[in-house]
Amino acid sequence: MTAFVLGATGFVGREVVRQLCVRDTRTFAHVRPDSSSLESWRTRFAALGAEVDTTPWDAAQLGAQLRALAPVQLYILIGTTRGKAKADAIDGDIYEAIDLGLTKIAVEAARLSGCHPRLVYLSSLGADATARSAYLRARGKAETVVREAGLSWAIARPAIITGDRDDTRIGEQAGAVIGDGLLAIARVFGGRGLRDKYRSTTPDVLASALIRIGEDPVADRIADGADLR
Repeated sequence: MTAFVLGATGFVGREVVRQLCVRDTRTFAHVRPDSSSLESWRTRFAALGAEVDTTPWDAAQLGAQLRALAPVQLYILIGTTRGKAKADAIDGDIYEAIDLGLTKIAVEAARLSGCHPRLVYLSSLGADATARSAYLRARGKAETVVREAGLSWAIARPAIITGDRDDTRIGEQAGAVIGDGLLAIARVFGGRGLRDKYRSTTPDVLASALIRIGEDPVADRIADGADLR
């Protein structure tokens, strides 16, 4: 089995790469060809047993590469933050440009490849194309792109993802602690379903769930809450 991971250098992406390699899946970890850390990622992923792919973010070129590699799953784990967007000099609606824009390229590449990989898209709880939040709105639009691709797909909608990030997010960490505490209280009063849906998760747990829904015979599904445990 072969898997191709877009967003491999991200918080969740690198854990997906690691777990795929542990499972002896031939894994291609995509790294931007202009990344200043390219050689570092080559070394890091090689140590895991993954192969680094540096195909440019172009639908035709990426489609041709996917055709040659014929992955069974295409993991789309891309996204940005305001800090990263500033460093990359990205202006305007950064989520529209990156979270949605790159998803469109990935999906079009998968269609052009002709190898029919399952699209495994990492979205977010609350994703909605009509949401007031720019982030959730872009995620909602990206989900529509994935669902309408004409390919097998699986979408994951986790709540807050905690752990050791390269970019510290104090507010997010605090929110997870407070939120999980409130949800623990809610469970005592019969709110188990609410707790399962909204409690935070970690990269290792989420990566395992992404791989599971990516390989599950049941396709075309949105997973959240207990489905991602």
